[in-house]
Amino acid sequence: MRFKSIFWLFNIVVVLALVLISTASFFILEKDSAVMFWGNMWLLLAVFVLMIAALDFYFIRNWHLFSYLEQEDWPALLAWLEERLYEKGKLNRPYANLLINTALSVSNLDAVKKLETEIRQRKPGLMKYLGVSLGIPVLLEQNWSAVSDYYNPLAEDPKTKRRDWALWCRALASGEKGVEDLMVLINGKDPSVRLLSLQVLDQYITELTDNQKEELENVRTSLTSILRGAAGERVLQRSREDHLMAVVLSSRVNEVRKDFLGTSSTS
Repeated sequence: MRFKSIFWLFNIVVVLALVLISTASFFILEKDSAVMFWGNMWLLLAVFVLMIAALDFYFIRNWHLFSYLEQEDWPALLAWLEERLYEKGKLNRPYANLLINTALSVSNLDAVKKLETEIRQRKPGLMKYLGVSLGIPVLLEQNWSAVSDYYNPLAEDPKTKRRDWALWCRALASGEKGVEDLMVLINGKDPSVRLLSLQVLDQYITELTDNQKEELENVRTSLTSILRGAAGERVLQRSREDHLMAVVLSSRVNEVRKDFLGTSSTS
């Protein structure tokens, strides 16, 4: 059902419900009782009406947003978000997060870079929440020196949201120096991060200590049971729903999972 239809149907149902309650009270109750009923209920009714009005105001204010989402018109949505963020000064976390997702869906990396610049200049406090996602264009360009420089401050800050991804990006860019970070990440919570960390560690297997190699094998064993079959796909789907980085790297994660399970089944 289209957004406009839902909006009008909702308001019609609310109005009809109010009319029904109002008229029914006078038909069912005696006149004095009805007057007393409304004397006690008017404040609750007023609060209800104000809540509905506030909800309608929110939908009307964001009418274009919901329309573009419904139509999946991502270029138009991106233009609308940029207008809200830059021209109208609505630089907030929800709009910024939606802009990142929308820009990446149409492969507009420049829009993400522009947002990063705006946030650093106007609201640097948002970097701890959005910094990992804002760095995706840097990661995709594979300039490892730039990747390390970008993600290092985020990896060092314990307040960074989804710091595990920042640590992984820094470790990936750091080569053999990132082994210690990767050894921590293979025991983390996110299966995508764990898989990708295992893949990178395999490149430095000859440089690992015996204890590190043993830990690597233990992690492989535990991940094998987690990632098999449809249950494993659901686990990775939850990972993708949890952070945009897992979506961007989903092809790589799926490839690593396929190789990982194939190796496990033959060993």
